[in-house]
Amino acid sequence: MTQQTRNWQFDVTMDHEPRRTRAQIVLRAPEGYEFSGVGLAHRSGPARVSGYLALGRAMSDLTEELLEAAMIELEVEADRVWSS
Repeated sequence: MTQQTRNWQFDVTMDHEPRRTRAQIVLRAPEGYEFSGVGLAHRSGPARVSGYLALGRAMSDLTEELLEAAMIELEVEADRVWSS
């Protein structure tokens, strides 16, 4: 059994505005695919707290995008197998 390691890269951007914080997380796969998630948080306290919320929401959004991509890939593969 051969073990294969591949690196994925995350880039996180945080924009702190007076009333809200916006986070964007971009995930780059080795094959060149890119996935992105965005999260917003109302800023009523420390920027750090709204940053945590915005980033958590961006990660949740990214998770949804990855799950959707996986479902699509599985459906394509199933169609390929069934039509063979």
